[in-house]
Order: sequence, then structure tokens, then C-alpha cells
Amino acid sequence: MTSLPAKTWRSRCLRPTFAAMFLSALVAGPAAADSGQVKRDWPQEKCFRYGRDWSEALRRYGRDGLSAEFVAGNAAFVGSGCLSPDKICPRSAKERRLADALAIRVVNEGMSTTFLPFDCPR
Repeated sequence: MTSLPAKTWRSRCLRPTFAAMFLSALVAGPAAADSGQVKRDWPQEKCFRYGRDWSEALRRYGRDGLSAEFVAGNAAFVGSGCLSPDKICPRSAKERRLADALAIRVVNEGMSTTFLPFDCPR
């Protein structure tokens, strides 16, 4: 049995691998696009993320120490598609901690803190 020169061996063995990877990428592309993920524009995505983070914050921090006004204000903000102009004032220490945690999450996810519904009258 004769062995193939290294260059011939590489060209015969690597080309099918490259072709297989290329074809896999072509086939996987449309399948990934049809994976059932919801397509959202940036304002909708920001609201989705804030709603998710608000729910997580409630789960972690609990509702004890949060006013009904604070909880209802956040629920109304999310329910409006994060378009409600009404501002929420975090008054208690726990509400301020929760608002601070949400602000950090918002920034970590590429949003501006101006997106948040928090503001207190001076």
C-alpha cells in the first residue's frame, strides 16, 4: 500500500470537512431563524428585559417592605409596554435598594437608566 504525500492527503481530507461545515452553516441558518424566538424591536426588547428583571427582583427581594403604590406603579409601567409617562418614587430603603438593583441590571443589559420609571419630586 502506498501512502499519499502530505499535501494530497490534506487536500482530500480537509476539503470535505470544510464543505461539511459550510453546508451545516447554510442549513442551520434558516433553522435558527425559525426557532420560534419572538422578534422584538429595541423598545419592546427593553420592556421585555425590564419586566423579566422586575419579576426576578420581586422574587428575590419579596414584597415585604414595598408599598402597594411602588408595586402597582411598576406593574402599570410594564403593562403599558414601558411607555407610561407616570413616574414611581422609591420611598423606603427597600424600594431604593430594589430600584438600584434594577438600575444596575438595566445598564448591564445595554440600556440607559433614563429608561427606568423612577423619579421623585424634589
